[in-house]
Amino acid sequence: MICRMCGFEFDENQLENRGCTSCGKHDNCHQVHCPNCGFGNHPEFEEEFEFIKKLKDKFRKRKSAD
Repeated sequence: MICRMCGFEFDENQLENRGCTSCGKHDNCHQVHCPNCGFGNHPEFEEEFEFIKKLKDKFRKRKSAD
């Protein structure tokens, strides 16, 4: 996983307690906290963010071609 806040790449499967620092939501928490900056990343949003990145790239290419 790549942290959307700082860009640090890490393996979320190797983090103890998904990187949480005991916020109390362990039962319903789907966040994976970056070991570098502590930002809570949502793995289920990865596909959506990838789509948004591709869409933004298309707009940039289109704008630069004009």
